[in-house]
Amino acid sequence: MDEELIPFIAFFLIIFGWVFYINRGDGKQQKFYKEGVKFKDDFGEYFEEDIKKLVKYVEDLPKVNQINIYENVLREIGRHTKEQNRGKHSVVYKKNVLAAGRLRRENADIALGYKNPKWLAPTIFESYLRSESEKMSFNKGAEIRKYLFLKMKKLIPNDHNLKILLTINNIK
Repeated sequence: MDEELIPFIAFFLIIFGWVFYINRGDGKQQKFYKEGVKFKDDFGEYFEEDIKKLVKYVEDLPKVNQINIYENVLREIGRHTKEQNRGKHSVVYKKNVLAAGRLRRENADIALGYKNPKWLAPTIFESYLRSESEKMSFNKGAEIRKYLFLKMKKLIPNDHNLKILLTINNIK
């Protein structure tokens, strides 16, 4: 092999590596799958199980606490949506996930466990935010949001913010 070709081959391989790295598909958007197509979405399935467990814990609380939790979550979703429309999605998303996680950790109480409404509200909001993340498919995120909004609709059917979110997400 000619020694003069080695720098050109190395340069070509470096360029090829960068093109592959840039286009590797680590999502600028959620993946969307058509109906009937089977796929594996471990992240989405984990959070679907998580939100169902959280809603079960909410349902075990008195009705007043359930309503307060869901109204708090709706207020946070509304604030998040408003911020998202004003700023860059990834910055707002990251800020709100970190804030919800911090609030969840601050309100963790071993004595109350899963009966702590101050812990459940930010945890549900954080799971909602994860349903909008690039790490899970659009379909799985839509399922999670639909499940959560329908549970909210049972308790607070006349909430204006919930009606708007149901319309936006095309949930009846």
